[in-house]
Amino acid sequence: MRKTLGMLLAIAMILSMAACGDKNFTWTREGYFSDDSGNLVYIMKSEDESAPGWYVGCMLDEGIHGAVIAQEGKTLKGDILAEYEEGDPFIVTVSEEGEDGILFAVKDGGTYHLLPYEIPTASIVVLINTDGFGTISYAEGSADPEFDEEYPMQSGYIGLAEPETYTIEARPDEGWKFHNWTKDGEEVTTDMKFTAELSESGEYVAHFGVKGKDETHVDLGSVETLGQLLGLPDYGTSTYDDSYVYAFEQDWNIYRAVAELPDETREAVFALDWDDENYDEKLAELLSPLKVLRIENLSEMTPAQEEMDALIGKTGKELFDDGWYCGGWNFENMIFYMSHGPFEYVMEFDGDIGPFDEFDEEDILPLVVRSVRFERIGSPASL
Repeated sequence: MRKTLGMLLAIAMILSMAACGDKNFTWTREGYFSDDSGNLVYIMKSEDESAPGWYVGCMLDEGIHGAVIAQEGKTLKGDILAEYEEGDPFIVTVSEEGEDGILFAVKDGGTYHLLPYEIPTASIVVLINTDGFGTISYAEGSADPEFDEEYPMQSGYIGLAEPETYTIEARPDEGWKFHNWTKDGEEVTTDMKFTAELSESGEYVAHFGVKGKDETHVDLGSVETLGQLLGLPDYGTSTYDDSYVYAFEQDWNIYRAVAELPDETREAVFALDWDDENYDEKLAELLSPLKVLRIENLSEMTPAQEEMDALIGKTGKELFDDGWYCGGWNFENMIFYMSHGPFEYVMEFDGDIGPFDEFDEEDILPLVVRSVRFERIGSPASL
């Protein structure tokens, strides 16, 4: 009996010492870890006091996941399926292995032996964006890019330490058509898919346009009534006291037609029922006879840089008094997204903004314009 009791006390002491050792164990493996197959794991101490533990993210053959999990003894263990993701729990156990590696085990999955990995510094930064409604995809080399139907991409980032070849592809959304690819504003190709060596930083943009009901070419010099334009790709409309503005596209130029709007027609337009299944036909019937006063090619009216440079030194108040509008901001870099008439700009300001969470547009009034860059034709039907 005494022998049995002594063994139990010895076992209890060993377990107690082990628990104490685990409690005092300090996890030391942080940063990126990879193996020869390209599997990648990232480990970082959580700085969020409400979510203590370690952030563990992975890019494995079994999926891409990441979340904060707790330390259990000498391991990090938990479910790294993020709250916004769907699917079964992705439970992992991470142990230190060797002098500087980790053992990454997935419950009911694989086991990975990974060593420290240093992410190459990107000396070539390529951005991929869209203008209009469509999606993009890209792949290394000459492989065909794959489009994610569930989470389609409108933008992408490629960071490279040295030049590499990529294949980039665009696909228009329903009701839209592909125009071309540009790089830093210069046309690259009118093909939706192309392969190029990415040897310098830059921005590729896939341009999409609206499909029209009838895209027959119209001689704009002979247009007399709005009905002659209504079948072209529609880029928006607006109604003023005595005029109706119809924005459209032809030959990849964006135009706006300003038509005379009699009081009785304006009242009839406002009286139409939006829920009427024949709304479009009834609206076209009212608008077709309107006399076109002028047609302006907005694509040729985009401001020159000299014109924008003249805004440098102006205050936010001066801009607002002149009809400018602020549609967004980036406080970190003091960048504001401004619009004036049909055009949108990116503006950098000098000055200070108070607490960001208490920001009001009036805080822009004393700021001073440092730089201006034209971005795009935003609201073509805006006079």
